[in-house]
Amino acid sequence: MAEAVSGAVERIYDAALRPGGWADGLEAVRGLVGAGHAVLLTREAGRPAAGLAVGVDRASLDRLVQAAGSGGPAEAWLRAIPAGRVVASSSLMADAEFLRTEMYNEIVRPMDGFRAGVFAWRGRVRSHTVAVCRPPRLGDFAPAELQALQLVMPHFAAAQRLRRRLAASELLAAESRSVLEALDSGVILVDSDCRPYFVNGRAAEIARRHRGLRLSSAGVAAALPAETAFLRQLVAAMSAIVARPADAALPRSAAASARLCLSDPEGGAPLVLTVAPVTAVDPADGRCGPARAAIFLAAPDAARSVDERALIAAFGLTVREAEVAARLASGATIGSLAEEWGISANTVRGYLKAVFDKTGVHRQADLVRLVMQGFAAA
Repeated sequence: MAEAVSGAVERIYDAALRPGGWADGLEAVRGLVGAGHAVLLTREAGRPAAGLAVGVDRASLDRLVQAAGSGGPAEAWLRAIPAGRVVASSSLMADAEFLRTEMYNEIVRPMDGFRAGVFAWRGRVRSHTVAVCRPPRLGDFAPAELQALQLVMPHFAAAQRLRRRLAASELLAAESRSVLEALDSGVILVDSDCRPYFVNGRAAEIARRHRGLRLSSAGVAAALPAETAFLRQLVAAMSAIVARPADAALPRSAAASARLCLSDPEGGAPLVLTVAPVTAVDPADGRCGPARAAIFLAAPDAARSVDERALIAAFGLTVREAEVAARLASGATIGSLAEEWGISANTVRGYLKAVFDKTGVHRQADLVRLVMQGFAAA
């Protein structure tokens, strides 16, 4: 019997891991004591009862579910079952009395049932009952059989709560992925080693087009080793933020997010990445699943907003100098700015030289990197 109990418990937890697996869980319970059928009933205030069964037809189950509703003939019988303890139905009502009830004649008898081992558990919102039933020709459940059910049924209740939690998590994950796929920005969720866990369609498209970003199962990488190392340092830092104890204070130096640019090895516009921690921590265990950081990608050909006021405040630029820095970082050229503003290219170069002097950079590529890392809108 010990081996049979262990096998039934294993099957029940296996069933909890699969949507629609509860029929196998009921089969495990039914087989443990050689019952004819088994039924799981769920009731919730203000909602119709629901049921699942093995060994009976759908019409018989529907009659039982309807009878278990408010005011139905099964309601009082279900309320009489003590919570958390397997009992024989014969202990709830004498056989002679039960045979005269509407519950037996309208519900149990058409299911070829009579004896039952029953177990109930009740939460704040829902109540659940499992009935493992035998036909009249078989004897009542022996004490050893009731004891076997008592060993198994608390696991059934725990597995049912696990299934509900898994279902909620699966729904949340599906909804979250739908939202991420709908974004115009590229999004890559990575683990602490920068291996991609999720890549939305926009991110995959950007990675195909931009030569500075490389995606593989081994990890997200840049074309330049130094940039790859910096990216992975940022991801590790974000992972450390997520992994900290829930009651630990975040160091004052820790950033909520960080930005970096990945160079195009052929001289094209840099790709702007924003790295942020994934902070949806499960309060039960303090973890949030495989994803530890999110990498947001700004498409290299997308118009970018630059905070020109912040450039002025940070480096003492004039309004025109800040505009030159912002426009060049966003993909404009000296020639296009000269034509747009009706001035000579040399005048634009003069503004650019002043920007170089004030910011301390000496090449246009370095200026673009400075502006996009520190002053571009995420």
